[in-house]
Amino acid sequence: MNIPSCIPAMTLKGVVLFPDAMLPLRIFEDRYKTMLVDVLKGDRMFAVLAEREKSSMDNSLDEPPFEVGTVGLVRVSKKNSDGTSFVMLQGVSRIRIRSIIDDGPYRLIKADPFETLVEKNANEFRTKIYDALVQNKLLGGDTSDETLESLKIIDDDITFVDLAAFTLCKNTIRKQAMLEVQRLHKRAEMLFDDLMQENLQLSLFKKNNFGEDAPDLDRN
Repeated sequence: MNIPSCIPAMTLKGVVLFPDAMLPLRIFEDRYKTMLVDVLKGDRMFAVLAEREKSSMDNSLDEPPFEVGTVGLVRVSKKNSDGTSFVMLQGVSRIRIRSIIDDGPYRLIKADPFETLVEKNANEFRTKIYDALVQNKLLGGDTSDETLESLKIIDDDITFVDLAAFTLCKNTIRKQAMLEVQRLHKRAEMLFDDLMQENLQLSLFKKNNFGEDAPDLDRN
């Protein structure tokens, strides 16, 4: 799928979209209502950028975005009786912002594709991540049977890591950091380390509060 070099964008606090992930959005601001009308007339694509903390370098820039975001494709758009719209956006591609072209009536950016680099065999890290997810479920974490089943049938390694990170990473800054890591094995290592840290905390909690034996946490 071709990504346009000039892309409408939403800059949102606490929201990080990954390629292939599905993001439900409620469109209620006038600027984004206008954007949605224009997008639906065209290629049905716009970018989601996470808003970062403002710094002294931003000057008068409102809603400063992180440099890396994701272009999404509008899969569903339904207008409500109150004038708002429900949108289901599917992530398509990572992008790196080159410049902000305009901020009115909505943000337009110039961006280039930011492709994932696959340098190592993925079988080993996929197995480690999946095993850590199974442990997470057994320990009472957020991993569900539905998550395990949906990830198990994914063939593409990039999609596997991205959807696992999107679904299970809770911290916005950490999730943004994973989005920005270009090398797949590094992104997978970040996700695995986070899962093992959470599993360790869950294991200690169960032992300290319930005296239960927890699954062995093998990092190798």
